[in-house]
Amino acid sequence: MGCQKAARRSDPRYARTDMEIDGVSIRAGDLVLLDNGAANHGPAVFAEPDRFDITRKAATHLTFGHGLRYCIGAPLARMELQAVFSQLIPRFPTMRLAVPAEGPTVRKDVRTGGLTSLPAT
Repeated sequence: MGCQKAARRSDPRYARTDMEIDGVSIRAGDLVLLDNGAANHGPAVFAEPDRFDITRKAATHLTFGHGLRYCIGAPLARMELQAVFSQLIPRFPTMRLAVPAEGPTVRKDVRTGGLTSLPAT
């Protein structure tokens, strides 16, 4: 399983003690699902978190996990993405979306998300 997929899915966890988070009571033994993808959209960390901005300054995110759960393949994935994006625009300088920017929809039928399509010309 790829690290990005692993970081975005939510393995079941169980509360060890009773607690309350933001007004919600959680009892010891309750199933708790964590959504790292939601954490990557926190407005306290990311200005305009739902807007795609290729010039955005790097910020701490959980895409590749954190701490002991940090993805060992993260450096390779970053190199691959840099290689792709450094060649994509020079190779296809007139490439544009073939639909309005609001057109692509996010898949909701899988935990890893992704777009249903991304038409380009």
